Amino acid sequence: MTESPTKIQGPAAADPAIRSARILSDVFAPAVSVFLICVLCGVAGHPHPWAGLGWGVLLGTFCAVIPMTAIHIAVRREHLTDRHVTRREQRWWVFLVCVGSVLCGMTTTLLLSAPSVLVWIMLTMVAGLVVTGTVTLLGPKVSMHAFCMTCLVIIAALLISPWLLLALLPLLPAVAFARLKLGHHTLVEVILGTGLAFLVIIVAQQFLPDLG
Repeated sequence: MTESPTKIQGPAAADPAIRSARILSDVFAPAVSVFLICVLCGVAGHPHPWAGLGWGVLLGTFCAVIPMTAIHIAVRREHLTDRHVTRREQRWWVFLVCVGSVLCGMTTTLLLSAPSVLVWIMLTMVAGLVVTGTVTLLGPKVSMHAFCMTCLVIIAALLISPWLLLALLPLLPAVAFARLKLGHHTLVEVILGTGLAFLVIIVAQQFLPDLG
């Protein structure tokens, strides 16, 4: 999410590196990472995986699908310049929409007695949005691509296997390459996104419910 939308024309449009960066930015968009986090927590945190999958999809709708739908509608109505919300001044209301939708999802988990891991991840998401939103609005613009992908990698390692940390680690430089190549973020902003993700998850890990 950064400056003005990138409109590539002429030779740049044929640049394989640019095309790859655009594809990576879409495939590893924050909404995709967040949805996968919800599904992962649902399956890992429920004694019956299929029921957990249902929970994950439900909460992924609140945390990823609804915010992304709101962003796409805003882009079509020209309230936002692009779907990655690359302009800093346009991000504040997007953070509010995300927080509101996540809080609705958290209310759902509490009312329907969802597995404790799902309540944990919803609280973690709210904390992450507050941290990244505050830093972005008051300081450097945090790369949400880097933040969300880093959270996904760490949570997968926590809930499934530490070996996934090594297996998924290459995704982080891939995301960094995409955001830097498109000029949507500086190196500092990408590193900040990754660093804040580590900080948020390390703190949240102290409150991670027992999966056993």
